[in-house]
Amino acid sequence: MAQSPAEIQKAYRERKKAAAQAAGDATYPFLKEPFYLWLERTDGGGDWTAADLDLNLASIEMPQFEDDGGPRPFDNAIGDDIDKYYEGYERSIGRAEAMVDCLIGAASCIASVINRYKREEIEARLKELETSNEGDRAKAMKQAVRLNKMLDQLDKEARFRFTQWKVRRV
Repeated sequence: MAQSPAEIQKAYRERKKAAAQAAGDATYPFLKEPFYLWLERTDGGGDWTAADLDLNLASIEMPQFEDDGGPRPFDNAIGDDIDKYYEGYERSIGRAEAMVDCLIGAASCIASVINRYKREEIEARLKELETSNEGDRAKAMKQAVRLNKMLDQLDKEARFRFTQWKVRRV
């Protein structure tokens, strides 16, 4: 069956992304001091300690970088595709890069779950207001307007900016 132009373009972008991932970071050949040693020496300018504090506040333990080993999962939950998943990540710097990618992915998923929960709860309160026989209609209308504004805000996407941590092509 023939593909639509959108499907062809999507497949092209996926192939391009996979090729860039497999190629690895363009900076790797120029990185002489292993990341874990640099981190031990500098603490990342204090940002590593700040990240550790943020993770601690989220009840997440900061991974330790004590060797130059590459990325590895906590357990084998991913299965046999682990080598493909970490393709293009090398040594301790690759482990740190994979950690950033995974944290962003996890934060996105958690935010989506929280958003879905809040939307369902707010929509349930709106339905309760619609079926309510409460005498104070003005108060109920005011509450409904407020809840709809909350839903409007939950429709929006949040945008966060990070410094660039990967260089794929130059």
